[in-house]
Amino acid sequence: MLNTEETFSQNLYNSELSFNKGVSENKFEKKENKIEFDYLTKKYTGKNYLNFYYDLNGRKTEQSDITENSASTLPIAIGVVSFLYLLNPIVLFENDKISGGITKEVSLGFGDFGQHRFSGEYSYLFRQDLSSNFRLAYKYDFLLKSGIRPSNFLQGTPVLTVGAGYFTNFSNHGFFPELAFGYSIRNHKLLFYPNIKIRYTYVKNGSGISDISAGIVLGFANPFIDMKIRRDD
Repeated sequence: MLNTEETFSQNLYNSELSFNKGVSENKFEKKENKIEFDYLTKKYTGKNYLNFYYDLNGRKTEQSDITENSASTLPIAIGVVSFLYLLNPIVLFENDKISGGITKEVSLGFGDFGQHRFSGEYSYLFRQDLSSNFRLAYKYDFLLKSGIRPSNFLQGTPVLTVGAGYFTNFSNHGFFPELAFGYSIRNHKLLFYPNIKIRYTYVKNGSGISDISAGIVLGFANPFIDMKIRRDD
C-alpha cells in the first residue's frame, strides 16, 4: 500500500514537472516571437511590409521579392523621366557633321484638348560655333484614341503631331516642317506629352539641318478661356 502511494506521488510529481516545463517553453517561444514581431514592426513600419511582405519569423514572402524588385527600379525610372523632362536630348546632322545637344519645348494650346498648339523651343548644341538654336512653330495634334471626349479629368491618348515653323541660330534663319509621335496626358488646360520628333530645316544662305529629339513637352491650354466643360468623367 505504501509503495502504491509513493508511485502515485512520483507520477504526479513528474507530470507536474512536464507541465511546468511545457508552460515555460511555450512562454519562451511566445516571448521570442514577440521580440521578432517587435523588431519587424520597428524595421518595416511605414513601408507596408509588416504582415504582408514578411511573416512573424522575419522570412520574406513572394510578394516581398516582387515589391523589392519594383522598389529598386523606381529610382531609375524617376531619374530617366526627370532627365527627359528637364534636358531633352537632340542630335543634328548639318554639313555632313553630327552635333549633339539638349533642347526644351513649351507650348500653348487652344481647343477642347489644346490640340492647336503654338510652341517655342530652345536648343543648345555641344559645339563651338552656332551653339544656340531657337524655333517658333504652329502644331496640330491628331488624337489617335477613338471615343475620347472633352473632360475636366486628364486623359491619355497616342498622338501624331504635324507642324511647321521659323528657325534661327542668330546668324542665319530658315523654316521647317516637323513630325512627332508620342503619348499625351491632357485635358483642356494641361498637356504632358512624351514624344519623339524629327525635322528638316531649310536655312537661307546655309545648309539644311536634319534633327531628331526625344523628350517631354509641357504645355498649357486655353488661358483665361472658359471652355464650358462640365463633364466629370
